[in-house]
Amino acid sequence: MMTSEKKPSKPEELEFEGDENPERGNWTGKLDFLLSCLGYAVGLGNVWRFPYLCFKNGGGSFLIPYFLMLGIIGIPTFLLELKIGQYSAMGPVTLYSHLSPLFKGLGFVNFISQCFVGLYYNMIIAWTIYYFFASLTTDLPWQHCTNGYNDQVCFSFSGYKDCEQMRLNLTANGVENNIIYLNRTCIEDPAILALISGDLESWYGSQKKMNESCEDGEVKCEMVKCIYTNTTYCDQEPGAANTITKLFDIPVKLRKSSSGQYLTKSVLQESASIEPADFGTPLWKLSLSLMAAWIIIFLCLMKGIKSSGKVVYVTATFPYMVLIILLIRAVTLEGASLGIKFYLIPEWSKLADIKVWEAAAVQIFFSLSVAGGGLITLSSYNRFHNNILRDTAIVCIGNCMTSFIAGFAIFSVLGFMATELGVDVKDVATGGTGLAFEAYPDLVTRLPAAPVWAVLFFLMLFTLGLDSQFAIVETILTGILDFMPKLRPKKTLIVAAVCFTGFILGLPLCCPGGSYLLDLLDYYAASWPYLFIGLMELIIISYIYGYSTYIDDLYEMTGNNLLYKLKKPMSVFYCFLSPLVIFIIFIFSWYNYAPLKKGDYTYPGWANGIGWIIAMLGILPVPFTAIYVFAKAYMANPIPDTKERVMDVLRETTRHTAEWRQNAIRLNNKDGEKSDFEYRQEGDRMIRYRKGEAPEGKLSGFVNGGMVSSKDDFTPM
Repeated sequence: MMTSEKKPSKPEELEFEGDENPERGNWTGKLDFLLSCLGYAVGLGNVWRFPYLCFKNGGGSFLIPYFLMLGIIGIPTFLLELKIGQYSAMGPVTLYSHLSPLFKGLGFVNFISQCFVGLYYNMIIAWTIYYFFASLTTDLPWQHCTNGYNDQVCFSFSGYKDCEQMRLNLTANGVENNIIYLNRTCIEDPAILALISGDLESWYGSQKKMNESCEDGEVKCEMVKCIYTNTTYCDQEPGAANTITKLFDIPVKLRKSSSGQYLTKSVLQESASIEPADFGTPLWKLSLSLMAAWIIIFLCLMKGIKSSGKVVYVTATFPYMVLIILLIRAVTLEGASLGIKFYLIPEWSKLADIKVWEAAAVQIFFSLSVAGGGLITLSSYNRFHNNILRDTAIVCIGNCMTSFIAGFAIFSVLGFMATELGVDVKDVATGGTGLAFEAYPDLVTRLPAAPVWAVLFFLMLFTLGLDSQFAIVETILTGILDFMPKLRPKKTLIVAAVCFTGFILGLPLCCPGGSYLLDLLDYYAASWPYLFIGLMELIIISYIYGYSTYIDDLYEMTGNNLLYKLKKPMSVFYCFLSPLVIFIIFIFSWYNYAPLKKGDYTYPGWANGIGWIIAMLGILPVPFTAIYVFAKAYMANPIPDTKERVMDVLRETTRHTAEWRQNAIRLNNKDGEKSDFEYRQEGDRMIRYRKGEAPEGKLSGFVNGGMVSSKDDFTPM
């Protein structure tokens, strides 16, 4: 079925003249797509989610399931999405209606999911803009606990170090002292110390779990009152307060960092709950930051991929430069080795925990940004013969190595923080926004030239988020323009309309209750819909479109004979392992479902109900649309026998349409004699043959538009 001849290599071109697809346009050069794809895949989660998951799930041992899942579900699904986008030159909204019309609803759920994700993702970018401008000062605003919004548990590292230095100086001079850091300041006045001694419960009283090893929600997780007898131990025994003979600093677990209070009390002005009575109105500073974020998106996308393709030369490479700088600085900090050991030392027992494997699979799935429609959108602007095999290898490996290297930088920082505070690394390790907007801002206050490091860090976060947001918004735009091609000449106006709508719909996220809404969208909008979309894509390609046809398409685009040598090993992944693993993750995520929590706050039932509606909007359109398409085709089918009629309708609604191969046929005609293939009209289908191997007589049987290399070799449905 394949020839052993290898096509002569051509010199690599970085820039192209003209577009292969004048109607939709193409990337100006190969690096435009590669950098856009890398920027989309490498996002905020690489910096704030992977390192935390690694530490939480066994350190170095977590890398084993992580890289296994890269091979099992990461690379296969990533290549699949690049292939169907590049081959068809269609965005996700229209692609599925031609790939397998029965599943055209996948295009709608892609569009819906990206709309929800785009709303809250740009809000996070707005936070980075806010922090960037807040860093343009000689004294960072989150450095001290002297602001009006700070409470008695606020902990400022600079204030604590000043207090510690006073103790050391007095001790060095032989002066006995009982200086403590409490109530946001350094206390040495005997009268104030006496007041504290008379009310120990107010200053050192707390609560803890009756059983520290229990999981939240279990009966044995009942909270009991206790009082700290030193900075780390909270004693629940009656009369424990009487054992305190000397006052001490604010206990470690009671400390709320000045950077954390700056985020929640100043930037977000976070309300007590998501309830309408507490939600509030948009904050003007956050609203301006969100407006700036959408204006930047508009300016970068106003000319589509022609403008965003050039912006990514900066936004996709700048984070790596900053990450390298931060890594070099981080590993030279005192205590960095403690953080790195904590990050890498394996806990082999964790490999027996199914939740660790689930966490690795989920992280790979979302880290590579598959099933969101962005990869299909970006690749749909590729030239037909672009080498997506090379691009897949570069982006997938580059993405995972970025996560791994970021872990060194982050845990070096956490090791330094733990050393400075005299606590374990686990006591300062955190994930998500807590790492990006609390732990790291807290760190930079302890470094020389703190504003410089703050500016670099938030610029890195900004560019990491911007690349991903480009693809998200471009997916929405492509869906609109592919669905209504007559609007393409007015693309700039459509971009403006989408950005303006995104800003208006994003204003609730700028309210005091907005952070609760953001977490709600993050929890429900992307997880289950993306898993569902990825699973359906694998099933359609492997069992409906045909795995052999998929490999033939890849060969037609790339001309790489290695595809046929690896065809059987790859089939194990595409036809069995990959869909099975995603299905297991999907089921486990539902089985382990728990109502959303934010810290100690549990979302009310109505809020979780809204979350379920959002999630189902990303799933249910697929079966509902399938029922509609099938019913419509069934009613129009003239076959009298019910069984035959059903089978005929299933065959017609699941196989690809004539439009599916139009891009391939157009390029085949353009390639002429250089192509290994030819297309011939057989009834209402265009059939692909190797040149010189098309049958002379009439074909019998159903071909499904696959590659035919001899009279007896048909690609099955």
